[in-house]
Amino acid sequence: MCLELVISDLDGTILETEDYHRLAYNALFEELELGRHWSKQEYIDRLQTLGGNKIKEIFSWMNLPDEEYSLTKKKLYFRKTELYVELITEDLAKGKLVLRPGISDLFNELKKNKIPIAIGTACVGWAAEKVVQAALGESFLNSLTCLCGGESTFKQKPAPDIYLLVAEKSGVNPQNCLVLEDTQHGMVAAKNGGMKCVVSPSEFAQEHDFSCADMVVPEWSSPSINSYESLQELFC
Repeated sequence: MCLELVISDLDGTILETEDYHRLAYNALFEELELGRHWSKQEYIDRLQTLGGNKIKEIFSWMNLPDEEYSLTKKKLYFRKTELYVELITEDLAKGKLVLRPGISDLFNELKKNKIPIAIGTACVGWAAEKVVQAALGESFLNSLTCLCGGESTFKQKPAPDIYLLVAEKSGVNPQNCLVLEDTQHGMVAAKNGGMKCVVSPSEFAQEHDFSCADMVVPEWSSPSINSYESLQELFC
């Protein structure tokens, strides 16, 4: 085995953006005049249940007939995603949001050693592309072997489907892939796919169990992760 591809998650891994989902939901609530607001803890509690339960909860507040759920779900999710992208790109432009420490240097180290980079994220693809372009530039976005969003697979993390799809599209055996993650369910997705995984916990994942990770670092700038040689050693 050897390192042939690095697959990075987006939210919480490249940027500390997990809370922007909450902020986008709250902005949506305000637009819809629902009189609701999720605190950080309330949103963290909802993250424990994966899937579409947040949208189901919002729909239950709207007093609409059940037969309108499918169409309303699509509209709510699309508008929430638009707000998420707007909030992030605005804060990036203002300098209020920056890359997580060390991630840019790590990507440059990989490029210097001709290791391709891809992204696999639960975020919908078009939104992920806009965020990546705003954060890292158009040339970086275009250099990716592929970017697969959450709509690309039926099963979401912790199922390995998104990472296996990225490996397949990149033409790389999963056992030669290294995944960069920030949460337990992302780590489990990588390990279930037979991949190596390095974790740098994000704000909402500080208490997660990362005992199955191949390495855990506080930041991507940590000496144990910021060189090509240290990454290759994970495959020895």
